[in-house]
Amino acid sequence: MTSPDLILHNATVYTVDATDSVHQAVAVKDGRVAAIGTSKDVLALASSSTRIVDLKGRAVIPGFVDSHPHMDGVGGQLIKPSFGVPASIDDVLEVIRAEVKRHKPGEWVLFNGLIGEPDVYRYPDAFKEKRWPTRHDLDKVAPDNPIYIEAPLMIARGAVLLNTAALKLLALTRDSKPRAKLEMDRDQAGDLTGLFFDSNFPKARPETFDANSLLTGPVLPTLGRDGSRRAVEAGMRAFNAAGVTAIYEGHGLPRGPQQAYVDLWNDHALTVRTYFVIMYPIPMYADQAAGDALIKETAWYASGPGFGDDMLRFGGLGFSFDGTMTFGTPLMREPYVGVNGQLWHGMQHTSDENFLGILKRTAKAGLRVQIKAAGSGAVDKILGMYEEINAESPITDKRWVIEHCQFPSLENMEACRRLGVIPTTTTNFIWNYGHVYVNYFGRDMANQAVPFRTWIDAGVPVAQSTDGRPFEPLFTFWQMLARKDGVTGDVYGLPEQKLTRQEALRLYTYNAARAAFWEDRIGSLEIGKYADLVVLSDDIMKMPEDEIPNTRVLATLLGGQPVHDTGIFSKL
Repeated sequence: MTSPDLILHNATVYTVDATDSVHQAVAVKDGRVAAIGTSKDVLALASSSTRIVDLKGRAVIPGFVDSHPHMDGVGGQLIKPSFGVPASIDDVLEVIRAEVKRHKPGEWVLFNGLIGEPDVYRYPDAFKEKRWPTRHDLDKVAPDNPIYIEAPLMIARGAVLLNTAALKLLALTRDSKPRAKLEMDRDQAGDLTGLFFDSNFPKARPETFDANSLLTGPVLPTLGRDGSRRAVEAGMRAFNAAGVTAIYEGHGLPRGPQQAYVDLWNDHALTVRTYFVIMYPIPMYADQAAGDALIKETAWYASGPGFGDDMLRFGGLGFSFDGTMTFGTPLMREPYVGVNGQLWHGMQHTSDENFLGILKRTAKAGLRVQIKAAGSGAVDKILGMYEEINAESPITDKRWVIEHCQFPSLENMEACRRLGVIPTTTTNFIWNYGHVYVNYFGRDMANQAVPFRTWIDAGVPVAQSTDGRPFEPLFTFWQMLARKDGVTGDVYGLPEQKLTRQEALRLYTYNAARAAFWEDRIGSLEIGKYADLVVLSDDIMKMPEDEIPNTRVLATLLGGQPVHDTGIFSKL
């Protein structure tokens, strides 16, 4: 071997190799791991041209791989102003006042939701005023600019807020009629307050769907191609800083974000390895001609393991089968009381027969399948369909994916193991929605949510993710161990689902890389693999568990090159 380009030494290097070996140093040559071992042995490979970095005992881990990140959606949120966790309506108005100053009179000013998850469940009572803001509050700081504060994406009754200027542009008056799953708040005189409650899912948002909601129609400005790129770039920079080096966008991307990723790839500006799945839109379930056209088109360029290289690859189709936990609509085995007070099993977007037909046509075209199935009943049905398709044409080596699957059975796990299906899920669901599970399904079922320990014991290489809420992997790594509810502080499923830190790290690196067919290139630090790694301020494998979220990412290397650096490399 010629001398390495870079050596990191005097470190604690967690490799996530087959034996979870730990070393002191790693050498990089041409973007790949060239050697790994003791500091003495690796330093002996250096020449005068080798860059040598003393990490002063810091921990090094493989770059995190998020198997369900919504990086474009995260970026879309980052390029719009947010309110944080406001204590009062005045706090909200201060953010709006500052943002209005950056716009010309008459321009739309768009904001993220008033409060993000899981804090939103405490509002409006958490406001000092014990109420939601109204247009009259907003008019004080924005009399001339139309203001649109969007609904939180995953909240069943998400608050939307517009000021008077926005209502006028949208022709919304006291005579406006209610719209599908959209409540219009009114004062005692019957006039609109500017406050709306949106219970639709999915909620159309410019950064993810390039479309407008039922409320705004065609008036609200959308991102367009340039805006979609800005959103993906913002998400990418945030992921770099958080220690994410690769993602598997399995939920399915619409055309706007697809183009943004391709544009960045063509410009050699992509700094997170990305595998994305093409979205099969839910309306196509009822339009076979359109669906079959999409299948045929996608098969030309995204069949098998997908098209692309080690920076960008796209393959297969992504589907959603049932409803959503937070909306009280997942398809469950046992009946439960839904969000509207009805006793039911939940909902699915189309019939079993129709969905199976779509999947069979997708499989026949050589396309990989990824399905969002949240509820236990949905997981049963989807794996049953996978079994039926496998009997006709084997899928065991095609790595079909089932996503979310918060409440799998042992039989489901055995089916995944037998069929080679990759489950992706996240303990962030417990952080955001543990109390929601209790409300709908009871405490016993909530304790069974996201059973990583059981998946591992069943021999299934389950993959961790974030669903983008929150997207920071160090927090999510801690949540894999802590399993806490972010609203109540309750803990679910411990000690039965307790993981070792080595297991947690593997689920979030090597296992997640398998979803993109990249485990031979990334996901662990081994000779010949890409030098995708993260330097941490503290050792998350040894430090007190509750201090893990305070750990900082000091540097993120992609192929041996810094894509985020707090000074370790720039000061040399």
